[in-house]
Formats: sequence, C-alpha cells, structure tokens
Amino acid sequence: MLKRNKHSAYKVVKWIVFAIFVLYAISLLAPFLWMLLNTFKSNGEYNAGNFFGFPKEWKFDNIIEVLKFEIQGQTVLSMLLMSIVTTVLGTVINVGLSAISAYCVAKYNFPGKKLILGAAIFTMVVPIVGTLPAQVKMMDFLRINNSLIGVLFLYSGCFGFNFIMLHSSFETISWSYAEAAQIDGANRFQILFRVMLPLAKGPIIAVSILQAIVIWNDYSTPFLFMGNLKTLAVGLQELQSAANGNYPLQFAGVMVAVIPIAILFACFQKTIIKNTVAGGLKG
Repeated sequence: MLKRNKHSAYKVVKWIVFAIFVLYAISLLAPFLWMLLNTFKSNGEYNAGNFFGFPKEWKFDNIIEVLKFEIQGQTVLSMLLMSIVTTVLGTVINVGLSAISAYCVAKYNFPGKKLILGAAIFTMVVPIVGTLPAQVKMMDFLRINNSLIGVLFLYSGCFGFNFIMLHSSFETISWSYAEAAQIDGANRFQILFRVMLPLAKGPIIAVSILQAIVIWNDYSTPFLFMGNLKTLAVGLQELQSAANGNYPLQFAGVMVAVIPIAILFACFQKTIIKNTVAGGLKG
C-alpha cells in the first residue's frame, strides 16, 4: 500500500513538473509566434489594431523590403552578410585558439600551468563592462579600432568559458592514443591535429555553436569597435528609429536576425545536448 502511494505521488509530481515546463515553453514561444504573424501584416493593418490575429492579407514581401532597407548608407542585407562573416571568422578563431590552449594545458606539465587555469577562471568572474576602458585604450594603441580586424582580435581571446569546457574535455581523453601515434612516428602537431582534435570533435562543435550564438547576438563589441561597419545586431537597433513606426518591417528585421541562428541551433541541438553534461563537456 505504501509503495502504491509513493508511485501515485511520483506520478502527480511528474505531471505537475511537466505542466510547469509546458507553460514555460509557451511563454518563450508565444512572443516569437506573435512577432512572426505580425511580420506578414501590412503597416496599416497592424496600426488598425490587429495585433494578435492572423493577417487578413499576408504580406510576404516584408522580408525583401527589410533586406533592401537602407540605414546610414548600408542595407540590412549588407549588415546580415557582415554578421555572417564576423560570426564565422570570430568563432573559428576563438574556438581554434581555445582548443589548442586547452589541449596544451590539459595534457602537458609546465611551470605556471595552475596559474593559467586560475587566470582563465578569473576572466569569467570579471564583469565585461569593467574591462571596456582597458579594451578601448588597447584598441587605440594598436590602431585597429573601427575595423573588422579589431573586433576579430577581441573575439580571439582563448580564455573563459570555451577554454574551461574544452580543458575538461581533453582531460577525459586517454593519453594512450597519443602514445600509440608517437610509436608510429607522429610528432606533437600531428598528434594534436590528427588524433586529439578529432577525438574531441563533438565538444568542439558544441562549443562552436554556442560561441557562434554569442557573437551573432553581440551588440556592444561591434557597436563600440567596428565604426561604420555594422552587424545586424547593431542595425536592428537603428532600424527601430529609421523604420518610422513601421512595426511589421521592424519585426521582419528581427526575424531575419533570429531565423539563421535558430536553424543553426536546431541542426546541432542533439550534438550540444549529447556533449554537454552537468555543466561540462564529455570527451
């Protein structure tokens, strides 16, 4: 009898938790679906008060219009392309350097190893805003301010979250693979690029997708350090005033920014979930 009561109580708790998660999921999806519906409305229909219903006449050319929309001499399409270039290059540089650094710290013993680990953790504690004055002075000193190269330089930092996650992943990979490769005559670079990095492919992909999302959505870095070059995150903020009250056009701009990264995440969500376990990455 007691066992049956425990089982019934467990089922009740399970359904309550399930209901809470369903409500939470609806709260996340509802704004997105509302914005998606309003993307296909005309500005007149939206201003007439049709905020929550389906469009009376579907206006599919809002996406094309917003891509052609010009803000301070640049179109939204050019900003989209700039976001793609910045995200791809920034992710490759950041994750590549993070993976190499994490591998060296995880697999080799050298003086200052613990100091590097401590510094990596410390960079995650310091607020980003607190480092902005130093970043501005450094960029001015190096004369790479107001350029794509300068932003990629800032994204190239190999400490922080990616380093910690990949370090924990490389630590779980047995060194016997490297020893076997050494017996076959492989040098250290061959061991890294032909043995260790392929073994950590899953975690590297997971970290890369998360890093790509961060760079794609980043507003402050391109706004402060790219000058006249604008990414889509910066352009959307300026579209708000430039669209002159055309809310469906603004919603279309947001959809242009959301859909690519949402598709990317949907394609690799199993990889992210599979390789991310309890705050760490599996090797």
